[in-house]
Amino acid sequence: MRRPFYVAIAGLAALGLLALAVWSAGVRETVAMLSRLSVWQATALVATSFSVSAFTALAWDAILRSYGHRVSPWLLFRLTIAAFAAGWAIPSGFVAGIPVAAYFLRRKGVPFSRGLASFSISRFLELTAYALILPMTLLSELGSRPAVRAAALLVVAAVAIAYLDLFRRWRLVRRTLTAVRRVLPRIFQRPIDAAIGFCRDVASFFRAPWRFIVGATAWSFAAIAIALVRALATNAFLDLHLTTPQVVVMFAITIFLMAVPFLPGAIGAYEGGIAGAFELVGRSRAEGIAYAVAIHASELVVVVAGFTVLAQLGIDIFRSPKVPVERPTRARRRPHGRRGATRVRTTVRPRSVPRSQRG
Repeated sequence: MRRPFYVAIAGLAALGLLALAVWSAGVRETVAMLSRLSVWQATALVATSFSVSAFTALAWDAILRSYGHRVSPWLLFRLTIAAFAAGWAIPSGFVAGIPVAAYFLRRKGVPFSRGLASFSISRFLELTAYALILPMTLLSELGSRPAVRAAALLVVAAVAIAYLDLFRRWRLVRRTLTAVRRVLPRIFQRPIDAAIGFCRDVASFFRAPWRFIVGATAWSFAAIAIALVRALATNAFLDLHLTTPQVVVMFAITIFLMAVPFLPGAIGAYEGGIAGAFELVGRSRAEGIAYAVAIHASELVVVVAGFTVLAQLGIDIFRSPKVPVERPTRARRRPHGRRGATRVRTTVRPRSVPRSQRG
């Protein structure tokens, strides 16, 4: 009961923060901005949101096939939407949807650790696409600020180090976890072992044949490209007249604001953050609020579809699913006679004899 209560409180806080952001920007001005959207333009934004999920599902499919698992792409598309809805509803920075999707894949025969790893790899590849776009932020007025420049360089450096660790096989995270495991009490060893196994599954993907790595990367980059197209289309539909580097700045800030783990869907925090970024580039808060609300509203349609999928699959996101621990099975042998010898019991059934031959 605690989780639904916490989600309800967080949802009310998010709506209150959103109302405060709209009120500070001006309700009439914000509504006037949003009224510029026509029906077909709003439909186009919703279509781009579903397209992002579709390309993410294709990337997920390529990653699972590298592990030897074949899952229907249509099912993966539905699970991607369901994971997005779960990550939106549960305040977690959109992380809560990953174990929900992995739990259902576990029911389809995919090990839970590999389900987590495959979806996380897809997110990591999308983060790589973000990192490639971030240098464009330095071309805008906001990108010239030291804090923005430092944040962009930090993300690029972190992604570069992660790829060096994966392809050079440094195993920095696993070695750190192994060292920590030695000094912590035994109660922490089981989750640390699970984390080490997760890192091992992630690293194994980057040793797979190149056709899987290239395919997953291409689909992940396509998902981010569609999300960037949605940002550019929102700018055009609302007649905001932002330059392309400015739109890229707003697009890059999205990843930081959407990672707020205390509010469902980062509602309120995203709108307020974008409104502040608009002010820094010399635009009004109402324009920033309208831009953020338009993108959030298009994603909300995907969330509603995701809840429908969750209901069809019979998954309750407010309950922690009990995933069975996967342990390697060993053949049981009984010692017999001298040390190291084994005794094999065989049962021989008597051969049936015809009645005519019976004495």
